[in-house]
Amino acid sequence: MPSHAFYLQKSKDNWRDPDLSVLDRRRGPVPAVPLALLPQPWRDWIIDTERATGAPADYVLQAVLAGVAAMCGAGVRVRVTPAWDEPLVLWLAAVGEPSTGKSAALAPMRRLLDVIEQELQLGDEERRAAHDEKGKANGGSSASAAPFMPSQVVAADADPAGLADIVAGNPRGLLLWRDGPAAWIGGGEEGDGHRATWRAAWDARAVTVMRPRQPARSVRHFPLSIIETIRPEPLKESLCAADDGLAARFLFAWPGPQPYRALEVLERSRDEEILQRLRALSRLARSPDDPCVLEVDARGRAALDGALGRLHAERQKAEGPEATWLGLSRSLIVRLAGALELLGSIDGKVKRPGTIGTEQVEAAATLWRDYYWPHAKAVFDSAELSDHSKRVRRVARWLLDRQLKTVSREDIRRRALSMSATADETESVLQRLHYLGFVQPDLAYRDKPGRPTTHWLVNPALAETAKPVAEFA
Repeated sequence: MPSHAFYLQKSKDNWRDPDLSVLDRRRGPVPAVPLALLPQPWRDWIIDTERATGAPADYVLQAVLAGVAAMCGAGVRVRVTPAWDEPLVLWLAAVGEPSTGKSAALAPMRRLLDVIEQELQLGDEERRAAHDEKGKANGGSSASAAPFMPSQVVAADADPAGLADIVAGNPRGLLLWRDGPAAWIGGGEEGDGHRATWRAAWDARAVTVMRPRQPARSVRHFPLSIIETIRPEPLKESLCAADDGLAARFLFAWPGPQPYRALEVLERSRDEEILQRLRALSRLARSPDDPCVLEVDARGRAALDGALGRLHAERQKAEGPEATWLGLSRSLIVRLAGALELLGSIDGKVKRPGTIGTEQVEAAATLWRDYYWPHAKAVFDSAELSDHSKRVRRVARWLLDRQLKTVSREDIRRRALSMSATADETESVLQRLHYLGFVQPDLAYRDKPGRPTTHWLVNPALAETAKPVAEFA
């Protein structure tokens, strides 16, 4: 029988360069915030907040849009046609590793919203009196009526039953503020038992929420905007395990690794200007049954038609979670157009904003296409790595580190995969690595003709590329 060295030498002539892209864990580059699309003074406020906190402007933009949604909710609707309108409800996610500035970027907007909430609560005496009178007029005491709910802008508890109670007293809606180690909104018990409720919240539709040991709570409108901070790994796990319909409603910002930004001491001189605009937005928004309507004019509809036509073409080519996200993006573009119109037209005085025309629609479509779509794609791409692909990457890395000349299937299964795969799954991994140029069947160990070998030769080129490829780790 020919020696093992004979087969090793013979196979060297058949090696091709190994495809090292399988080791690449880096995300593709994503665009920076297109600040030029945002009107003043919001643009400068985002820049100032970025400089003062050292946090990416991406997260500050999310906070700004969350502030608009908190003030408006179902009290403002964008009307495209008599048959299609959208509430100014937005779901926004700030994605990043720990200590990347998510909380720091969001905190200034949270402080401003807290001020407005406190101001609204100062006027609750009149509302409470009207609530009590209504209870008496209905033949019961105030104690027997639904409990009075104070004015509220922001909520932290994601329990749908508690949120429905709050919205019953704040029908314009709430901003759910999720900044902490809590799970992704679509994962765990929150998502599993309440998906229909969350979907209704995004559309400001009616819901009935069951409550333990209490009567069910029904609300005619359940508008709920969301600002959520989330780490990439829990988000990936949730997207892989859950229905992607909730994730498809989010606008994601995931700027990735950032350079260090030296902190600057800035006077918060623009805060009062921003606060005045938020107050004006709050006064502009009305009730869900009689909302302030932002009309898309004829030119705006023509521009929107063009954007939606391009979106439709892209939707046909996409798959998986990205396809679902693209399917819901027609609503996202319209809502962004409404938000941009309000950011540009409300200057601290309560006045009726103008119609939404070509400028606002094109700015919203550009913001969606050139910024939010690449960020969403980065999120969904990261979640689509299958178990098989993970094993292939893991074994490829192990082979690169060990610099072996030969390896058996059982070695791979035990040492590289720690018994996390079956023999058949391990064989599939090796076949894929054979295609990628990492290994070749060692024919010297074939027991019988027609049966696959259990031993593999390792591409000698891996030893030569081990150091350069370290950048892929």
